Amino acid sequence: MALTVAAFAACLTASTLPAQPASADPAGVFRTLDWENPADRTVPGTPPSGFLTQIGNSHGVGVVGSPVRDGSYAARFQLDRSDPITSSSKRAEITQSDTQPLNADRWYGFSLNLPSSWVSDVAAEIVSQWHHCDTCGGGSPPLALLTQAGHWKIDFRGEVIDLGPYSTGTWTDWAFHVKWRTDSNGVLEVWRNGVPVLSRSGATFAGGAHSPYFKFGIYKWDWAASKPKSTLTQRVMYYDALRLGDERARLADVTPGPNCANTVPVAGASASTYEPVNPPSQAVDGNLATRWSGQGFGASLILDLGTTRTVCGTKVAWHKGDVRWNDYTVYVSTDGTTYTKTWEGRSTGTSTAPETRLFTTSPRDARYVKISFWQNPENDWASITEAAVIGS
Repeated sequence: MALTVAAFAACLTASTLPAQPASADPAGVFRTLDWENPADRTVPGTPPSGFLTQIGNSHGVGVVGSPVRDGSYAARFQLDRSDPITSSSKRAEITQSDTQPLNADRWYGFSLNLPSSWVSDVAAEIVSQWHHCDTCGGGSPPLALLTQAGHWKIDFRGEVIDLGPYSTGTWTDWAFHVKWRTDSNGVLEVWRNGVPVLSRSGATFAGGAHSPYFKFGIYKWDWAASKPKSTLTQRVMYYDALRLGDERARLADVTPGPNCANTVPVAGASASTYEPVNPPSQAVDGNLATRWSGQGFGASLILDLGTTRTVCGTKVAWHKGDVRWNDYTVYVSTDGTTYTKTWEGRSTGTSTAPETRLFTTSPRDARYVKISFWQNPENDWASITEAAVIGS
């Protein structure tokens, strides 16, 4: 009997690794804001517990189901040039309160997605900042992550560090470790996608009653200036997987990880070979009674995700999978030309249901996932009834 799309989706969900709940965070992580807790999904009306909002319109911040980095929800920020002045400038931000302990040792992990509309602009915008205490006078924040002219940049106490071009349509993971000090014992460490990009020692802020507090969202001061340089009228971005840690935390505790609880949508399927009655589209139609079949060792099914995603495994259901095993290899690619092997092995030979295989390599950014057949004990035909990719 044919399996419906809804039933197949339920099957995928039931056999997928569960998402990490906030209660599973390490002891050093004192706040997770990944929008999975319904109590946090109250914006724009009410900010999440422990935070404040600075938005000029209801479109300033909301919660969406796509794109997401962690779980099923993410925050969407929108700032229009026509928005009213908020806290003396043009901004759409969520912020901690100015109550952070003096000389705090803090970890901050989060992920940002800049959509294709985030085109290069000569005027900068801050997308995350650490603000000095409210009673310490005006001036720029001691630390900020911003974009300008198509590049990521960090402004650390007036020193602007160019981190190179940003990519749109994909998630960029960030981790910051700061020891907020006014003496030589201060530390700033920054990682992008798990790679260290900046390290500084010495004073990290000028002083005050409290350590700097964290703000995230869009702050574009040029739009409030009397002679603005920007030619744009709107900025939209997505924010997810925020984790705040104290001195007990470590990099791995706050770095956003792949979400192996999600099935990534497939935009299309192709194959290196197939028989007309069993085309590659039938391997992604949600029906276990149909299949893709291709003859020959090395016959490959290729899944196109439509855009680059962070992926960590596959689910493959084989025709006659309960009576014969299949040896196969999984490869990933960002361009459809150069592929990297991520898994190799054998199906169980005892089930026709989708079987999950997590990559033996680390999670990868990929648009294309190729499943290549090598052998089974009966013939030289690859026959996959359903294939799916898991990741974020």
